[in-house]
Amino acid sequence: MSKKITSKLSVVLCFLSICLLAILTSACSSGKKPAEVQQENTDSDNNVGPDTSNPDKSGNKTASDSNNFSLYVKGDNLYMARYDNSEIIDLGPCTTNGSVMKKFSIKGYNKKLDQFCSFSDYDGETYTLYISTSKAPTKRTKIADKVTVHSALKNGDILYLSNKELFLYKKGKSISLFKEKEEVEYILSEAQDKLLIIPDSRNYGKEDLANVYLIDIYKGTNTVYSDVNINSFDYSYDFDKICYFKNNTVYQLKDGNSKVIVKGIEKPYNYITFASDKVIYASKTNEPTSLYRFDFNGNEELVSNTFVDFVEFNIEEDLLAYTEKNSEGENILKIKQNGKILGEYKDIQGNRDKLSEALPSKSKYWYFFSEENKKLWKVALEGGKKGRIELVNENITNFSDFTYSQHSKAENNSLLYRAKIDGNDYYSLFLDKNIINENVGKYYSPAHLENNGTESYIIYADTLSQASYKDHNYTYHILENGKDTIVAENVKDYNGFLPKYEKFDKTYFLTDYDESKGTGVLKQYLNGKLKDIDSDVKSFVKNNTISFSTIFR
Repeated sequence: MSKKITSKLSVVLCFLSICLLAILTSACSSGKKPAEVQQENTDSDNNVGPDTSNPDKSGNKTASDSNNFSLYVKGDNLYMARYDNSEIIDLGPCTTNGSVMKKFSIKGYNKKLDQFCSFSDYDGETYTLYISTSKAPTKRTKIADKVTVHSALKNGDILYLSNKELFLYKKGKSISLFKEKEEVEYILSEAQDKLLIIPDSRNYGKEDLANVYLIDIYKGTNTVYSDVNINSFDYSYDFDKICYFKNNTVYQLKDGNSKVIVKGIEKPYNYITFASDKVIYASKTNEPTSLYRFDFNGNEELVSNTFVDFVEFNIEEDLLAYTEKNSEGENILKIKQNGKILGEYKDIQGNRDKLSEALPSKSKYWYFFSEENKKLWKVALEGGKKGRIELVNENITNFSDFTYSQHSKAENNSLLYRAKIDGNDYYSLFLDKNIINENVGKYYSPAHLENNGTESYIIYADTLSQASYKDHNYTYHILENGKDTIVAENVKDYNGFLPKYEKFDKTYFLTDYDESKGTGVLKQYLNGKLKDIDSDVKSFVKNNTISFSTIFR
C-alpha cells in the first residue's frame, strides 16, 4: 500500500492519485507496509472514497445512526448534507480566495462522540479551525487561526499546527507541544498518545542522518534521538519498536539511545515491516546469496544459501515466500509455513521478473503472479490440497489485486483482481478465472468483494468514459446474484456511507461535472434510487480522519 502528511499538506494527494491505490491496498492486505502509509478515514460518517476505509477491529460498522452527514463546497460556502433526510445546512463562508479544501480532519473515530471540525477563511494554505456538534452545527467554537494542518483525535482532543507550532487543544485550552525549525513530518501512534517527528527532507536510497523526536502527547515528554537514518526508517503501531538501518546495521530507538539489533547485513528485505514483524529477513554482506532470519534478541537462522529474491513474509500467518536456486540451477519458489516447507514450485517465474503475491482475508489460498510468464497461480494453505499449486489464469498482464478490498466473514476462496487479457489495451475485472466485466476501461477502476456469510456481492467502477488518468468519470456497479446493476453514471466523486456495507445506500454522488465551471450536481442514492439534492457543487470535503500521518499496515 506509501504514505504521509507534512505540515504543508504536500502529500494529501491520495497516494499519487487513485491509480496507485490498487498497488498500495494490495500491499496492505498481504502484510506489506509501504513506508508511512496515511491512514484514511475509519468513520463511515464521512467516507473518503472507494476501498480506503475500514471497519473497526471487530469488523463492525463504525457509523452512528444519529450523526451522519457530508460536507461540501458550493460557491464560497461550506454546507452540511444530512444522510437521513437530505437536510442542507449552510455553515457560512469557507474560503477567502476561492481555494477549495478537499481533505480535512472532520472527526476522529468515535461513533459516540458528537463532535466534528469545520473551517473558514481557507486561502489555499491556512484556515480558521472550529469545532461543533452535528446537532447544532452552526454553533461553532473557534480553536485557532492560521492553521495549516490538524487532526481530530478519537477522544475529542485536537492536534493542530499554527505558525509552525504544534498544539494540543484539550478541554477548551491549547497546549504547545513542539516548535518547528524546519519542515517536518508528524507520525501519530495508533493509540494517538505519541508522535514521531522527523525531517521532511527524504532522499530514499541514501543515508540521511537527522534528529528524530518522540513526544508523549499527554505526559509532555520529548525524547531526542540523534544521527538517525530517516531514509530507512520503520516503526510499529504503538511505537514499541522504532528502527532504522545504517552502515549495514539495524538499530532500535530505545530510552534515548540507538541500540544495535543486527550487524553485517544487507538492507532488510522486509524493510517496510520489520519493526512490527519483530523479525528481520536479510542477507549477510559477506554472503550475497544467503537469506537469514533475525529476531530482536540477536538470534539468527539460515533460511537459504542459494537465495535469489524475496517475495513476502506474513507475520499473522507465519508465511514466508522467496525464490532460490535448486541443485539444477533453476529458479524455484519456496513457501514456508510456521517454519516448515509447505512446497517448492518450478516454472512459476521467468528468469527476470519479480513475483507479485496476494493473500485475501479468510482465504486458504496464497496467490502468485508472474508478469513474464503472464500467469496467476494459487497455493493451498490448508485442507486436503495443502501445499498443492494450481494455475488460476494465464495470458494476462498488468495484474493488480483487490485483496484489501475483500471483506469476508465467511471462508473466502476466490481472488478479486484487475488485469489485461494479453493483447487488449483495456482492463478486465476477474474473480479467479471468471470474468466479472471484460472491459472496465483503460484506467484504474476500484472494486470490492463483500461476503458476510449470508450474501455476497461485488461493487466496482468502470472508466469507459474517461479520456485520461486526470479525468475522474466513473460508472458504479453492484453485481449480486448474477445481476449487474448500474448505480450511478458520470460520477466525479462520492462521499457517504461505506458502499461495501450499505450498497451505496445513503451515499452522495457528485455527477455531471462541468470542468469549465468546476461544478457538478449533488445526488443521493437512497433506497435504490438516485435523486438530485443540490446543483453547482464544487467538491466534497472528505474526512481525512487522521490528518497527521499514522501507522497503517
